[in-house]
Parts: sequence; structure tokens; C-alpha cells
Amino acid sequence: MEQTRLYELIRKYADDTATPEEIQELLDWYRSIHSFEIIEWPATYPAEKEELKQRMLQHLEQRLSESASAHPTDAPAAPAPSPAPRPLPLPRIYHQPWLRVAASLLLVAGAWLIWQSLRPHETAWLSLHNPSGKIQHIRLPDSSQVWLNAESSLRYAQDFHKQRELYLEGEAYFDVTEDKTHPFTVHAGELTTTVLGTGFDIKSFAADSQNAVTVIRGKVEVAHNGKVLDQLTAARQLQWDNHSRTSQILSVDTNQVLGWQQGQLLFKGQTMEEIAAALGRWYNVRLIFRDTTMRHCRYYINFKNTIPLKDLLTTMSLLNGMSFTIDDKNHLVTLSGKGCQ
Repeated sequence: MEQTRLYELIRKYADDTATPEEIQELLDWYRSIHSFEIIEWPATYPAEKEELKQRMLQHLEQRLSESASAHPTDAPAAPAPSPAPRPLPLPRIYHQPWLRVAASLLLVAGAWLIWQSLRPHETAWLSLHNPSGKIQHIRLPDSSQVWLNAESSLRYAQDFHKQRELYLEGEAYFDVTEDKTHPFTVHAGELTTTVLGTGFDIKSFAADSQNAVTVIRGKVEVAHNGKVLDQLTAARQLQWDNHSRTSQILSVDTNQVLGWQQGQLLFKGQTMEEIAAALGRWYNVRLIFRDTTMRHCRYYINFKNTIPLKDLLTTMSLLNGMSFTIDDKNHLVTLSGKGCQ
């Protein structure tokens, strides 16, 4: 039975407003979970909880006593006990037979609810996917901010205040709210980045040969399979090679690293292969090369990310004599021209 439904039946039972059908529903539920031994009442206020618990315990004792006298055994009678003090009269509402059953039922129902609340629950995760052609700004429950690049995904626990842990596929810039008791951890590819409060960028696309963690301000720790690779400070970048499983540390221009966050398609010495991957994610196309040596050509160019793809490629073609065709139907761009060694 759903917890919300059980709560409703319990309240109606306690208020004497339950219908015969609802009483039967509660009795059927009781028979299915009768083995509970913990006794508790899920009341809102402590005083209410204690009062109802004492009433029900008294009533349960009386019910058991009546049941025993109604079904005598053949065993010899025991000596008469000393007279016991006369029990206090129960409230009038509990003198009805079905309400005597209700006492034990409600106690067990409370136990079931307590048990449900203590059961280990699987962590609930929230997932976000940012499509091509846009940058998404996200404010996390702890007031940390994330800028998610195109064709990137982020996943984090719903109870984020207790577990500041995220999983990134793609690229994102994180501006982290400081919380020394709850470290902020990002899993991206094979790397794990942990901080207390800082600003940093992670680039980790599955198709890329390299991942990178860049610190804009503050300090972060980067690890691989539990082994710390380095502690990075501002303007330092850790590059991880996915093939050789090795890392290197570089000093970088943070303005270039965050160009995408500022709405720029900024390339300073990247190969045409790297540029094609970035353009593909932003414009939702696939770029192919007729001459594979074109992949090695490097460019120093900067465009606003609002520029149409055709205009961008036309400008690039003026630099190197490259030609191109665009197949809008299949989201395919073919590049032709002289390659670079």
C-alpha cells in the first residue's frame, strides 16, 4: 500500500471517520504485514503521539485478555491471583469491537511506516542535456553555478546539499559555492576533480583524444582511479591523454579557455580536426575531410557563436583556399582543399 494512502486511512481511523470499506482495506493490509514487532505511532506532535500510544497499548492489553477468556484451554486452573487494581475506563469510542482491533492495527501500521523511512533508498539523480547551438546556465541547489556547453550532459544527486557530486559528459564551467564540510566533486571521463570553492572548466567529450581541467581561480585536486595527479591553481591546466593514460600540466590563457562561455568560437592554434569537432557540436553537423591531411592544419580565428555556419566556413576558405559543400538534409559538411603535413 502506498504510504500516502496508509496515512489517510490511519488518520480516518483515529478520527472515527473511516468507512466500512476503508476499515476493511486497513484490516486486509494488517493481515499482510502482521509480523512487525516495533510499535510506534507516526503522529505530528509528541504529545499526541504519546497519548494515542498509551490508549492503544491499554486497549490492546484488554483485547488480548478478552481473547484469552473467550477461548479457555483444558489445562488445570492456576491459583487465583491477588486482586489487581481496577483499570481506568477507556474512552467510549474504544468500547466498540472493531476499534479494539484498530489499536493493534494502528500500532503496526506506524511500525511499517517507520521501517519504510529507515530502508536504504537508491539515490535519485537529476539529468540535464544541452543540445547543439546553445549554452545553458544552471544554478545548483547549493547556489553553485554551471555553464553547460553545447552537446554536453550533467547528472547530479537530487539531495545535492548532502552529496555535492556530479557527472559530466562534455564541457562545463563551474563557479562553486564554498562549503568546507561538503566537497564539490565532478566525475568526467576517467578523471575526478574535487574542490571546496573555486571556478574551473572541465572539457571531457567522449570522442576527444584529450580531456582537460583548467582552474580559473582557487584550487582543485584532480585524480585518476583514486590516485592524485596534481593540485591545480589559477591559470593552470591538466591535460589527460585518453590513449596513453598520461597527464601534463600547462600554463594557459583562461580567457581562451572560457571563450565558449562568453559566446565565442575561439581557436588559437587548434588543428582543423579539433575545430571540426567543436563546430560539429555547435551546429549539429558532421564534418568530413576529402583529404585527411587537412586535419593537421592549425588556425588562429575567432567568431561570434551566432554566425551562420556557411559564413564561418566562407571566411575560413579565404585563408587557405578550402572549399566546402553543405548537405542540410543529412547534417553533413564536406571539406576539400590542400592539406598540411
